[in-house]
Amino acid sequence: MNLKRLFYGIVLSTLCFYALGQEVPFFTNKQLQYNYFNPGYIPELQYATIGISGKFQWVGLEGQPIDGFVSGKYFFLGAHSQIGFNMLYDKIGYQQVINPKLNYAFCIPIGDDCYLNMGMSAGLVNKNYDYNEIDYGNTLTNEQAEELRTKLERGNAADIDAGFEILIQNFEFGGAVNHLLKGNERITMNKTIFAFANYNFQSSEWWRLSPFYTFLGILANDEKNHIWKHQMGLQFHYITDYDNVPMDLFYIGAAYRHPREGSVMAGFSFGIFSVFYSYDYFFGDLRNNSHGSHEVGIEFKIKQQDRGCYANYGKTRKKFTRYFRM
Repeated sequence: MNLKRLFYGIVLSTLCFYALGQEVPFFTNKQLQYNYFNPGYIPELQYATIGISGKFQWVGLEGQPIDGFVSGKYFFLGAHSQIGFNMLYDKIGYQQVINPKLNYAFCIPIGDDCYLNMGMSAGLVNKNYDYNEIDYGNTLTNEQAEELRTKLERGNAADIDAGFEILIQNFEFGGAVNHLLKGNERITMNKTIFAFANYNFQSSEWWRLSPFYTFLGILANDEKNHIWKHQMGLQFHYITDYDNVPMDLFYIGAAYRHPREGSVMAGFSFGIFSVFYSYDYFFGDLRNNSHGSHEVGIEFKIKQQDRGCYANYGKTRKKFTRYFRM
């Protein structure tokens, strides 16, 4: 077999994998997943939130994936509406993607401590490559190298997402569709499906358990290349100041992502800001050459002047909802 042709085929196959994975990094911490994938996600009613986070995947491998994510959200109490923005920077090897978006979400009360949130986001996807970083290994002819360059996508394409979430006292679930547009002649995008479910067992005034499940489907043009990912986990939350302004002081948890990846996570709140961290360990072949993956983030909360709010923890205070009344 011609080694040049073999190498050439491997490079092109790898490009197809990158094209799928680049646009949809699967973050580990669930609040970051909701924020990135679901434009209908409304984390707070009485606070403006600003978040900065990063993920360093497969540390130790050359060309490892690196993600940076920035977001901001502000909820208008009188209009029951949230406006926000987010921007993703994603790099793996010589390929990078920048994905800025603006989003709008609307909150509809549907009962006692129950809410329907719906949202849409619009922005663009910018793909770029640094040709100087591509290592041909001195195995490609000039013609093969030039053909490889024609396979690489560079440019901008419009991007639209839509999503929702339903909060029913202790139970939260929702879903979103990302990359509703197919791109253009320079940029192709793969539609993705995101869904989550999360339940809060509030059996004590000072702690609760939260099992959660997340699904991500990446739909390629060829059905054989579809990617399905599942994450299941459990978090323990410690609650402080329950009788006045209940809030999470810290949480710890663990999760398993199919296929072959385990995670541990933790988060702490310090007044107006909170921090979170997770460590992922891959049980596949990459474990021999990498030191795992690290995800870290910080979130600032800025209190609004309006104190009225149409949400609470429930009459018995044995229920949990994301929102509460001051």
